[in-house]
Amino acid sequence: MSPYRWVIPLFLFLVLSSGSSNAREFKRDPSTGMIRVMYIGAPFNTYCPYTVFRNDPLLSTTPISGMAWLDSTIIRRALRLYMPRNRREYLNYDVVGLDDATYEHFSPNTLIWMRDSLLEDGLGFFMGGGSGSFGGWVNYLDWGRTPLQEVMPVECIADRVEFSVNRVTRFDDDFIRSVPWDEFENHDVFGSYNVVALKAGAVELSQLRPVDGGRTDPGWTWWDIGNGRFFASPTGFRGTLAGGTTSAGVSFIYWKYYPDFVSNMVYFTAGLVPPSDPQVLHATREKFSEVGYQRQMVIGTMEFVSRFGANLDGVEDKLAEVEESLAIARRSFIDMELAKSMEEVEHVLDLLMEADALAVKAKHSALFWLYVTEWLVITATLLIVGSILWSLMVRRKMYKEVHSTRAF
Repeated sequence: MSPYRWVIPLFLFLVLSSGSSNAREFKRDPSTGMIRVMYIGAPFNTYCPYTVFRNDPLLSTTPISGMAWLDSTIIRRALRLYMPRNRREYLNYDVVGLDDATYEHFSPNTLIWMRDSLLEDGLGFFMGGGSGSFGGWVNYLDWGRTPLQEVMPVECIADRVEFSVNRVTRFDDDFIRSVPWDEFENHDVFGSYNVVALKAGAVELSQLRPVDGGRTDPGWTWWDIGNGRFFASPTGFRGTLAGGTTSAGVSFIYWKYYPDFVSNMVYFTAGLVPPSDPQVLHATREKFSEVGYQRQMVIGTMEFVSRFGANLDGVEDKLAEVEESLAIARRSFIDMELAKSMEEVEHVLDLLMEADALAVKAKHSALFWLYVTEWLVITATLLIVGSILWSLMVRRKMYKEVHSTRAF
């Protein structure tokens, strides 16, 4: 009997059994501490995870158009410009997201580099459901035929189910505990999902069931394999706020904790276990979103009044203070010092209120002289027109009236 007969089974056991543990090395940019994300989907066409990622202080995201339904010309151009051109360039990313992305236009080497980067370099992956995901449908290709099938926690099946309920089954999981699940029961219906089969060693977080009952299929699933982690979501992540029947567009994207779900999913995929109090994390993110909104309001006011030559020095000085404090708040958030980050971001909001007041004051000052100028112009016009009318209509009585003229 060969002395090496246990080597391969032991290797597979060690690789796959890592999926039952939530502990892994946290992968992020060593210089900034941020998680570098490559998001391939429809970042500019729909409400999707990228909409959330770009406002998250911990995430640095590269958006790439690659969703199955996009025009192939757009996809080819985006892949040519932004996709890594060799295996080494994948070291510049910590997580890759495939959100209803078709691999039709990927080079064969790209899929091999993705797989090897996950296994050897600890790259995190997540895949969201859709026509171009998992087993695919509507004539889109099956990811089960690619090298990525080897590292997915599920087997891809070329089938889908319309309108389903997604029920969480593993509340003791670190990722599930990082998300507040209040009111999720009002947003757990999805437009459709890809049918998949759970692999041995994978962690099943939820189960999907058609709204009319019957079958049950794996929902959110993850595992650790090699040095990386793969999070699979047979339901989609994207939708349109105007309504629609995309998977997440039916209800999921309207859930108030949707941003926490997708951001924490990336944290978890990169190897970070979010803080134990999800409400604090949620409240801090809400404050950062408010800062973004208020900052745009101030900048919009500045752009408007600058057209009238207003003096904005005071506003610009105040915004410089905002940027300094905001950098501290972001740094604290990256370090997961949420209490300090919350305190600093509230200070930023106070500074923005002051900046807004200065901008409004500058607007009133600029518009005051505009109104004065308009009043003077209108008054001068009235005086001139009035003088002409007086000369033609009133002074005419000073002239002698002619009753008749001499005929020739």
